[in-house]
Amino acid sequence: MKYIYIALAVFVVLLLLVLLCCYLHRRWARRQVCIRTDERKCLDLNLALEPFGFGYNFCGDYFYSLMNCWQRKMGYCRFYDENAPLLNMVIDSEPIYFEYDRKNYLIEVWKGQYGMSTGAEIGFYVSDEHRGGRPEELYYESVTDGEMLPMSFVLRKSGRALLERKDTHWWLTGFVLGEFSHRWELTLEVRITFPNMEMRNAFYEGLIRAGYLPENIWVSCLTVGFCFTEPKCRCGIHRCRLYLWWIQCKNRRNCKVYARVARCFARTLDKVTYLGLCFPRLYRLVRCMGKTKTIRVGFKRMKRRDICGYLR
Repeated sequence: MKYIYIALAVFVVLLLLVLLCCYLHRRWARRQVCIRTDERKCLDLNLALEPFGFGYNFCGDYFYSLMNCWQRKMGYCRFYDENAPLLNMVIDSEPIYFEYDRKNYLIEVWKGQYGMSTGAEIGFYVSDEHRGGRPEELYYESVTDGEMLPMSFVLRKSGRALLERKDTHWWLTGFVLGEFSHRWELTLEVRITFPNMEMRNAFYEGLIRAGYLPENIWVSCLTVGFCFTEPKCRCGIHRCRLYLWWIQCKNRRNCKVYARVARCFARTLDKVTYLGLCFPRLYRLVRCMGKTKTIRVGFKRMKRRDICGYLR
């Protein structure tokens, strides 16, 4: 019987030692966050995010995609959107197809929950392929630097401006870490400026074909704007509502865990730095935002030539 008490005493001592080590480690991590300058923290965070194709903007407090990230070489195909829920992304997508200068163009907008982040995207792609007049079956390349367009968007949640972005880009994105949202809570106000009237009119006609009414489209000179609330096109996500609800439950839980473990800091930069020092597993979830893994898998399938059969 005494051996049981001895084993129990050893277990209690070990447990106390583990708890003490955890306490001291978290205390050390909090001290390191306070000691480091904002410049050093931003540099470390952006170096960690760069292999994933993203960066952090300290002034705007958001994450964004880099101009020449590896995703640019992967282009776009419908596979990416249809498999987004597998990567904990529950998002709305709206593809706008149009033809200009004997090429097929695609401008697609997204909004929703990207794992632990609420975000939005505008992507601009081009294709020289032709497949029976069905633009959704094409594989699109990212546009070149000379084809990039001035874009801007305002992401609103229940009427409140959550994120604003403006740049000349091929993939304009923004993600707010730790913010949990349902798709129907979000509204995306989009503005895109085109190089000439012909291209602007082609995009306008693409919006009409997609299901937007003329009175819901804003046009001024070479700029076209519209408000994306609910997708007109339902060809993106083919998942049952129960599955999407389960994914959102996981996303909500992860956002709550993030808020709880980093509650000792108010700024996102400090929170993420603390996670990197103290909670590496949760930190990895922060870094893997956007369609990173989905794009990699889709591109590999396309290289094996079975993506065309999938799309058909």
